[in-house]
Amino acid sequence: MQNFPLVTMLFIGVNLDFFVILLFLLQKYNFKNNLFGYELGMLLIFGISALAGQLIQNLMPAWVIGFLGLIPIYMGIKEEDHNGKTNTVSKKGITAVLLMYLASCGADNIAVYVPVLATMALVDIIVTMVYFLFLTAISLTLAYFFGQLPIIKNIFERWGTQLCRIIYVFIGLFVMLDTGLVQHIITLF
Repeated sequence: MQNFPLVTMLFIGVNLDFFVILLFLLQKYNFKNNLFGYELGMLLIFGISALAGQLIQNLMPAWVIGFLGLIPIYMGIKEEDHNGKTNTVSKKGITAVLLMYLASCGADNIAVYVPVLATMALVDIIVTMVYFLFLTAISLTLAYFFGQLPIIKNIFERWGTQLCRIIYVFIGLFVMLDTGLVQHIITLF
């Protein structure tokens, strides 16, 4: 039997930080790009957790995952200015959202999902995956409407690009620190 309160709290707990990032991504890329990128990222992380999480933890040390932190740092440094988001679905937008999700949430989500999913039957894992897809769409919709509030919209119009760049760099640094990559590199010297 599925424990929906538990998996709802699991989803909220590991994706709450990405909600803030979605506010920035929704200012740059349209809703569909964010939806496809976020859903693909969630499916990828969920799939890795459900199918190969234990193997990854046993074969690859956590600090290796820290290299994903270079992706948002690069995006923050090389961020292109746009006069507005496009209304078409683009591979660039989907890829940017997907990579940002993987970099900012990947290691943490895998670490949290694996123990929970390891205790579930296959049917429960599939139901949880479908439920997570639904929750992903709901959280993106909430971020979209929250981002439309006049005060939030004004902040993003005025400082959105600069704030986004700073947040991308901090996310990358956090991923590198949180996974132990920086500490591992320091111990090599």
